[in-house]
Amino acid sequence: MSPYQTIANVCVAIAALIFLLPLQSRLWAYAQKNLNNDEWVTPVLFSLIPLWLVLMAALLCVTASGGFDWLRLGRPALHTLAVSATLSLGVVSFVFIALYIRPGFTPRIIYTPVIYLVPFATMLLVVLSLNPKLAAVISPQVIRLPWTIFAALSLVACLGFFGYRLVHTGVGSIAGIVHRILNARQSSPDQLAKIATLDPQDDFGFEELLDLADVYHDRVVLEAASARLRSLPNFTTRLAAKLESSKNPEALEFIEAATLSPDERAKLALPTRSALERFTEQIPAPNYMSPERRKQLLKWGRKTFPTIAKKFEGTGVDFTPTLAAFEHALRPDDSR
Repeated sequence: MSPYQTIANVCVAIAALIFLLPLQSRLWAYAQKNLNNDEWVTPVLFSLIPLWLVLMAALLCVTASGGFDWLRLGRPALHTLAVSATLSLGVVSFVFIALYIRPGFTPRIIYTPVIYLVPFATMLLVVLSLNPKLAAVISPQVIRLPWTIFAALSLVACLGFFGYRLVHTGVGSIAGIVHRILNARQSSPDQLAKIATLDPQDDFGFEELLDLADVYHDRVVLEAASARLRSLPNFTTRLAAKLESSKNPEALEFIEAATLSPDERAKLALPTRSALERFTEQIPAPNYMSPERRKQLLKWGRKTFPTIAKKFEGTGVDFTPTLAAFEHALRPDDSR
């Protein structure tokens, strides 16, 4: 048995253990919750990063042993492609796990095949490429071409996304994405220190502060982030514009958690109602979501909508039709 074969087989075994034990346990645990924050990110990454690092080592062994020579490229180029493809597949796995944990209005089952097939197809490719006895039973060509095509598409998608962000929003945007992922589960002291460094005048800083000022963070963090936001002279105008935008979950979560002044209540009542109406309009027909997801959304809405509406009592803005429209949108029949 060659050293490459031994290393690759060990890497595949480790990857299988990581996927089947800690990662599956976390996926199962988070699938039972209706998450509206990023508390799942760091635990998932703690399993996903080692998984794809050992698979990267296994693919480099395949490359070194000539498993990708059919691409007719030099070994340095093949090694570079192996590393890039592995990173891209890791990103794709993370995206589909994110969609599985927070499926929105879609059934989780549509994300499950990619979550399972991508790592297991990679493991199978390694095993078949480096174990001649198994290759005599199942030809590596069965998995090699589809895996290569999917890996190439993943690489192009990642390059396109990060390239677009880099060109249109600069290096800071990419750094912001990485920063949010790595700091998704900071402790309260770390979050308080972070709040002091965020500039509410900057779009990124404003959204980060809104994210920290929701009901999912400790009260001390929420109050500190709220105070930092209110240091802006035009805070109410900025928040109203955020509520009127097409993407406003952080703004609605802030409204749910915040104690609003009379002036803020008067200025934010209409934008908040508009945000709730837009949220309701974007709910697909119940037959396009799983019963589990519909129940979760109903439970969340029946708690959140009245809580938000109560904050604006006495402002002259009627939220009653908005609450009724939300219930109507989630009827389990075709009467909507």
